Amino acid sequence: MDSVIVLGVNTPIGLAILRDLSEHGYHTIGIGAQHCIGHASTHCHQSISRAASPALLIEQLLSLSRKFTGASLIAVSESDIDLLNQHREILSETLNLLIPSASAMAIVLDKQQTIEHAQQLDISCPRTWSLSGIEELEAIQEQLTYPVVLKWADPLQIQQKLIKHQLPLHKLQFAFDYEELVELLALYEVIECYPMIQRYYHGVGLGQFFLCKDGEVHMEFQHIREHEWPPEGGTSTRCRSLSLEHHQDCMNKSKALLKRINWQGVAMVEYRYCEVRQQYILMEINGRFWGSLALAYHSKVMFASNLVRLFSGQETSTSTSYRGVRAIYMIPELKRLFRVIWQPTKIRDPMFKTSVPRELISLAASYISPRCHYFLFSWRDPKPFFRDVLNGLKKIMT
Repeated sequence: MDSVIVLGVNTPIGLAILRDLSEHGYHTIGIGAQHCIGHASTHCHQSISRAASPALLIEQLLSLSRKFTGASLIAVSESDIDLLNQHREILSETLNLLIPSASAMAIVLDKQQTIEHAQQLDISCPRTWSLSGIEELEAIQEQLTYPVVLKWADPLQIQQKLIKHQLPLHKLQFAFDYEELVELLALYEVIECYPMIQRYYHGVGLGQFFLCKDGEVHMEFQHIREHEWPPEGGTSTRCRSLSLEHHQDCMNKSKALLKRINWQGVAMVEYRYCEVRQQYILMEINGRFWGSLALAYHSKVMFASNLVRLFSGQETSTSTSYRGVRAIYMIPELKRLFRVIWQPTKIRDPMFKTSVPRELISLAASYISPRCHYFLFSWRDPKPFFRDVLNGLKKIMT
C-alpha cells in the first residue's frame, strides 16, 4: 500500500484529503496539532503531532520518509508549501513532493503578477491601485469610486511584518469614502507597506478548480459560493457544485491562464460573478487545496488521490460529469446566521441583501435535503465533527 503524508490535517481541507486518499487505497499519515480534527478520523491511519519548529518539522519529515519509503507528501497551507520549497532539494531525495515550485507559487501569491498574466489573456481583472505612501492617494482620488476594497498583494509575504507590529491580517477591508480610506491606510504606516486598493464588484464567488501537469488540465470542477463568512466575503460556508456546461468561456480562460504559468498540481481560480451583467472579475488563484474541498469530495471529484496518481505516472480516474450537491461548513454557517440576524450593521458589503425568514427557511431546507452534505460531519466518519465541537467548547471556556 502506497503511503501519503498529509501536512496540515487541522482543517476541513486536510480532512477531505485524508478521506479521499484512504478510500482509494492509500496509507495516510496525518501531521497536525494535538487533538485536531484530522487525527480523529478513521481515515487517518497514523496520527503524528506536528514538530514545534520549522527546523524540527523538516527533520520529522525526513524521519518519516525513511520509515515510509517512496511516500508522497501533500501540504495544505501556503506557509507550509513555502517552507517545503526552501528545503525541496533534500526532501525530494526521499519524498515525492506534490507541491508547486517556489517560482510558480510566487506568481499566484502575488495578486499583481496574477493580474498581469490574466490581462494578457483578456481576462477581466479588478481595477487596482498600489501605493508606496499615503500621500500618493491625492493623485488618484478622482479615479476612485466608493466603496473600495483593500487587499494585500501577497498576504504570505506581509504576514510577519503585521505580526511584529500586532496588526491583524485581513482578507479584505471596505472603505466607503476618502476619509475612511485614509484612516485604514494610516494603520499600515508603521510597516511602510500598504494593501492594494481595488474597485468593488458586486456578485457571488465562482470557484473553478483544476488538477494540472505541465500546464495541461487533467481534472476540472466548479462551484458557486452561496454563503461566506464573513457575509461580505471570505471563507465559503455553503456552496453548490455546478456542472461543466456552465461558464464554459470563463472555464477556458482559466485553463489558458494556468497553461500560461505552466501550473503543476491543484489550483483554484476564483472570480466575482454577476449574473445580471454576465460579468466575471478575476479575484485570485489559490495554488493549493481550497477551503471547500469537501464539496468536490462529496461530488465524487477526487482531487487528492488523482494528484498522487498523476505525479506517480498512473492514469487518473476522472470524469467530465459529477454529482450536483451542496456542502455546509456548519459552525461558520451558524456564525454567519447570527451576524445576519443580530448584527446586520456589521456587514460591510453595501449590496448584501437578505431576510431573516429566508435565511431560516434556507438553512432548514438544507438540513433535510438528501443532496446536502457537510464539510466535517459524516455518518461513516463522525468523530472529526465531535472533535471540532469539543475543541470549540474548550476555546470558549479558556
